[in-house]
Amino acid sequence: MNHRSISIATVICALLGTASTALAQGAPGACVAPGSSLRLDHLPIAVGDLEALSQRLTDEFGFRIGSSEPDENGLATASIPFGDGTRLELRTMQSGPDPGPDAPGFLEAQRYADLIADGGGGAYLAFSGPAPAGVLEIAGELEPELAAISGGAGSRGTFPRGHPLHPVFFVTSDPESATSADPAPHPNGARGLEAVWVMVEDPERLTRFLLAFGARDCGPSRHPEHLHGRAVGIRGGTVYVVDARLWMADPESAPVVSLTVRGGPESVSDNIVLGNAGGLWIELRPSDAGSDPPNPAGPADPEENG
Repeated sequence: MNHRSISIATVICALLGTASTALAQGAPGACVAPGSSLRLDHLPIAVGDLEALSQRLTDEFGFRIGSSEPDENGLATASIPFGDGTRLELRTMQSGPDPGPDAPGFLEAQRYADLIADGGGGAYLAFSGPAPAGVLEIAGELEPELAAISGGAGSRGTFPRGHPLHPVFFVTSDPESATSADPAPHPNGARGLEAVWVMVEDPERLTRFLLAFGARDCGPSRHPEHLHGRAVGIRGGTVYVVDARLWMADPESAPVVSLTVRGGPESVSDNIVLGNAGGLWIELRPSDAGSDPPNPAGPADPEENG
């Protein structure tokens, strides 16, 4: 078993212990920043068997999943959209043409192929907010390697592969109109992304970057199994930033190890481990009736920082 397998297995055990504790103690403290210009947008997940995983998430856990045809690089996507405008994307490589390294999207497809060969998992974390040019204007001095690109997926602000912040990217979206599409409800009551755990090589660097967009630094978060992260609140959700070096995680491995999906008042609390997607852990957490809570909490209890 390689270092990545050991570290992810340890993380999953820690997160499951955290979830049990959270459920026993009641809802943890929230970490959000309503005035932040960033919000969670979507989370692409590299999977080896897209059909089997989609079937399992539909039949066993009550998610509604839509699919699309593979793109020119053979990358196929099944989307799990939520009513708040956020979504999960299950992505896999299918047989198709090999246009070569100069073709648009080839490097992205190769990244997914590499992740799938390593077991899959949460591939990226996408934030929505200002247009990519606006992202560069706000944070360009902090991260001059951030670049705005255009392509089949639309305009994005991205870091080059190999950069410590490569796991995150930025897309244009209007948070106020995010629910305009109003997708059909999920049988399990899932309503939106609430929190995400992401491993990066330089957690302080990612925290500083998010703070430039009005995020809130809620300080360290504590866990029964010694999984330590930093809670950073953005608009409507929480990003828990974990130091990948402490978990011996390969910089090229899947960076997102856990996420929380907010359910409705009738949702049944559930913990889902996707063994065929790098051990990615999903918590479905019920919420109160009425509108979505303004301060959704993540799967861990951040320390108060005054």
